Amino acid sequence: MKRYSLILGLLFSFLMGCAGSSYMVKATPPEAPALGKATVYFMRPSSMGYAVKFQIWNGTYFVGLSQAKSYFACQCDPGKHLFLGIAENKVALEADLEAGKSYYVGTNVRMGAWKARMNFTPVTRNSELWDKVDDYKKSLNFIAVVEEERAKWEVSKRQEAQGLVDYYSQGPGKGEVLRLNKEDGR
Repeated sequence: MKRYSLILGLLFSFLMGCAGSSYMVKATPPEAPALGKATVYFMRPSSMGYAVKFQIWNGTYFVGLSQAKSYFACQCDPGKHLFLGIAENKVALEADLEAGKSYYVGTNVRMGAWKARMNFTPVTRNSELWDKVDDYKKSLNFIAVVEEERAKWEVSKRQEAQGLVDYYSQGPGKGEVLRLNKEDGR
């Protein structure tokens, strides 16, 4: 019995270590993009890999942590943006955004070797997710970043993000970048 308690205790400690700090809090979603801005929503409908939070970056600007059964918003200037997702793996999405429009990206979970991996799924007009966005929004918690914590995270991890920006914009990862186009906004 002691052996099982020890194993469960170690497993719990490991999982809590993966959970990280609370950089995101429950909030009220924006009703529309801010004036002259576009809004990109990152939605994670799965509860798989619950304790693992995915880092989301807009270039070298840390946006927030994608959490299970939650979504959050990123207000952006119109034009092209390179969004990065960091988990056990790294992914990239180039979005060409139009002011006044809202865009949606799924942050999907996959099994990894040590912890959860992620994929970006851009919600485009042709995708099967196009008509499911409103249902997802109703079923998920809206969260917002705590600015002080966001800024600390950004400073500590910016160099890694810059390396990924270079890799996906000029390096060998350029061909792996997913796309979200202006016409995919609502």
